[in-house]
Amino acid sequence: MGRNAEQLAMAGEVTAAARQAELRAEFEALYARHFAFVWRTLLHFGVPSAQVEDAVQDVFIVVHRRFDDWDPARSPRSWLYGIARRVAADSRRTQERHRRKLDALADVHPGSTRMDPRIRGRERLTILERILAKLDPALSEVFVLAEIEGLSAKEIAGVLDIKPNTVSSRLRRARAAVDRGLDRHDPGASSPRLRDRRRRHD
Repeated sequence: MGRNAEQLAMAGEVTAAARQAELRAEFEALYARHFAFVWRTLLHFGVPSAQVEDAVQDVFIVVHRRFDDWDPARSPRSWLYGIARRVAADSRRTQERHRRKLDALADVHPGSTRMDPRIRGRERLTILERILAKLDPALSEVFVLAEIEGLSAKEIAGVLDIKPNTVSSRLRRARAAVDRGLDRHDPGASSPRLRDRRRRHD
């Protein structure tokens, strides 16, 4: 009995080691395949460019910690998107606390945190980013997933856990708002480009 128990224990250790190696390979494949998607998603959620690399690592730390619980039948982008959203929210709270500290410092030492106008210029968002920032977040995230990430309406519905009809409705409203914003900047420049991409979603 002792020998059989020892053999069973050894077999269990081998099986566990093999499972860990399998999970490690799957995680590395997921990381390589979706790294850029997570990066872009964090930028969309407002994580500053200078901090996005750390935020991406935070996302994949969570992924690694919870990887054994992940259901492979579930869309990996849906799972990653949800984790990235929470990490970005944490990042925004940290930025807000930091901003309040700087504001308090400025009250005590006026002029100590003045920013060079050239720095402000370099940090200006692109025209499209400014337009999206003014949209309802529910509209802007659907627009980004459709027009920038190239997801179909069905895929977006899975990522956001909403109905496909809701995706289509939000996407129409978002496109109309973006068209209007781009036309104000450069009349007529945006419509043909967006119209080409709509055929996949309408």
